[in-house]
Amino acid sequence: MSRGSEQRQVTVDRLTRAARVALGSGRALDDGLIADICEQNGVDPKAFRRFFATDDELLDAVNEQLVHDCVSRLRSAVDAFDAIHVVEPEDRGEVGGAADAATALEVAARMLADSWPLDRGGLIIRAQRRLQALTSQGGDGDAAAAAERSFVERLVPVFEDLMAKLDRRFTWSSTLAVRVVVDTYERSFESWLLMGNREEDFDASPYATRTLPVLLRGTSEPLPPA
Repeated sequence: MSRGSEQRQVTVDRLTRAARVALGSGRALDDGLIADICEQNGVDPKAFRRFFATDDELLDAVNEQLVHDCVSRLRSAVDAFDAIHVVEPEDRGEVGGAADAATALEVAARMLADSWPLDRGGLIIRAQRRLQALTSQGGDGDAAAAAERSFVERLVPVFEDLMAKLDRRFTWSSTLAVRVVVDTYERSFESWLLMGNREEDFDASPYATRTLPVLLRGTSEPLPPA
């Protein structure tokens, strides 16, 4: 990559980050927001369209950052997860295999929620993106739907690795199972916030402690003995 291309990418990343912060606070994507993020990054507003030809391109870039950060956080959490130590060794003989598996699924669900795959700002931005696609006269729905599919597809290997650590495998299509988890997680997180709860406490929510373990169990089965 040439020096000019590198500098351009740095500017694009900085504008995208600034837009993400502004949009995550609930601001609408308008000329005022564009002027503000340009001022923050020393970019002439008249030159903004050299970086993002349309508002949708900016929204796509913001969404890409959200997806990248979400996948990275979940990947780090899953890589660090050790199902073997979920139930203490001295308790395994008393608890039994089924209870061990249930406990591991419960802890895995709490781990997923505790990794903060989505925060309030991200939830707002994703909701705005869907609303814009639904109300757009330019047929932007395909781009938004493609972004949602990409999000799920990039999470599938992460969840498959988690299942392997739990000595389980998906019985549903992996893509369908992950889509169900993503969709229910997002709707439940939204409801949690609307009820006035703190976003950092979502790992203790009914969804994380009861619903998500059931989903993980219901879409999978134990690996057969080697």
